[in-house]
Amino acid sequence: MTNDLHTEGWRQGSVFAAELLATHLTEREGQVQSMTASFGQWVVCTQDCDLRAASGSSEQALVELRPVLEDDPPADMGIRSRRFLLADGRYVDATTPRCFVTPTLLASFDSTRQAPLDDARSRAFKTWLGLRYDRPAVPDNLVDLARDVAKRCGSRGGRETGELVHDVLMQFDDRTHPPHVALFAVIADKADHDVVRTWLSKAATRVRPELGVVAYIDVGTRSETPLDLIETSYAADLSQLTWGGAEPARVE
Repeated sequence: MTNDLHTEGWRQGSVFAAELLATHLTEREGQVQSMTASFGQWVVCTQDCDLRAASGSSEQALVELRPVLEDDPPADMGIRSRRFLLADGRYVDATTPRCFVTPTLLASFDSTRQAPLDDARSRAFKTWLGLRYDRPAVPDNLVDLARDVAKRCGSRGGRETGELVHDVLMQFDDRTHPPHVALFAVIADKADHDVVRTWLSKAATRVRPELGVVAYIDVGTRSETPLDLIETSYAADLSQLTWGGAEPARVE
């Protein structure tokens, strides 16, 4: 009996090298057309439970892959962002096309499988994948505040301690007027908590008071960041904010 993919060492988050095509459909001049792109590195996105159920000899297209990119990597960890940093400058982008392969084909790439992600990055990747399918929009009444906070805190160019901050997360309380916002900086292990807290406090003072008040600030490393905080927060990143309804007014 052929072993399942999980027994053979494949995991959600396994990265391997292979020239494969990702295909999606579009419409041109009233005709459905196929668009393809070739990538040389891929990460397994299928859950571990499904890898356990996937026989290495199966010829059903059960395994989801996403391309692994290296050009212009994000500076932030990106759990709540469009781009997620895997390791060593390699990342995935939610907007790239996906590829589905059979367990048989995936098993044939075993010799190119790279070292697994560490436990912390593996958990973060699983969270990122989950949020791709359940990404709440900022409520309409908080959009301008969220954009202004992101402008003050999410810009790499204005971040004095940028290399030490992976993400800035926002939580809102609109039971007050103006609304209150709590900020949490996810920092590198080597970062000085007080230095980053001072930077974040200064950034918070630039938030327009008529839009909202930064009522709470905290700082922590990845291991100090609770999963429920990540799941219930919005990323302070102008390029990643989503909202319901029409395009919000630009906040200067």
